[in-house]
Amino acid sequence: MRPALPAVLTALAALSLAACASTPDEANDPFEPGNRAMLGFNVAADRAVVGPAARAYGEYTPGFVRSGIGNVLRNLREPVVFANLILQGQPGPAADSAFRFAANTTVGLGGLFDVASREGAPRHEADFGETMAVWGVGEGPYLMLPFLGPSNVRDTGGRVADRYAHPFNWSANEPDDAIRWTERVLRVGEIRLELDETFERMAQENADAREAGTARDPYVLLRDTWRAQRRERIEAARQGRD
Repeated sequence: MRPALPAVLTALAALSLAACASTPDEANDPFEPGNRAMLGFNVAADRAVVGPAARAYGEYTPGFVRSGIGNVLRNLREPVVFANLILQGQPGPAADSAFRFAANTTVGLGGLFDVASREGAPRHEADFGETMAVWGVGEGPYLMLPFLGPSNVRDTGGRVADRYAHPFNWSANEPDDAIRWTERVLRVGEIRLELDETFERMAQENADAREAGTARDPYVLLRDTWRAQRRERIEAARQGRD
């Protein structure tokens, strides 16, 4: 059973106050030992299962099938994006997301075809962690999540809140666990394939740095790189989207 939304928001508020009240050091990583262990688990899981499975999916799934699956998964996220854009005070991008969901769900046959992009409606990304940041909530300590990778206290709580805007949660007659897990596995596979080239480039850059004697701790490098990218996206949200 999902927790009630008021309970989730109360928990998020408590986390927000804790994040704002604290005065963390520059790293803001009090859970570093556990985070390092979780990173080791994620790397091992990626090498043994996630990476090979994602590459097999990409290699053996016909391109048009993968394209349709990707379109459906992105379409299912449009209500989440719409809700967060509204909460961020961005009606223009929110209207884009609403149009995309309506057009792709109907004319695009449940999202299989991205007809909205052909009509010139841009696709946006937004989540509740980003929304809370726009509201002024501090990020809190750094976290490494199993399978999901880098995060922080605020963004981890935001993941829970985002579930309520997902179409799977709109009705009392929710999809069964098989459908939910299929959606999650396919989404992880798509994300992992998109990151494949990035991982290979980072591995090569790290190897070159080791040879030059300038290599950084991979854990610290990942943490700092993720934070920089996340803060850049949040700053863009604060300034408003095009």
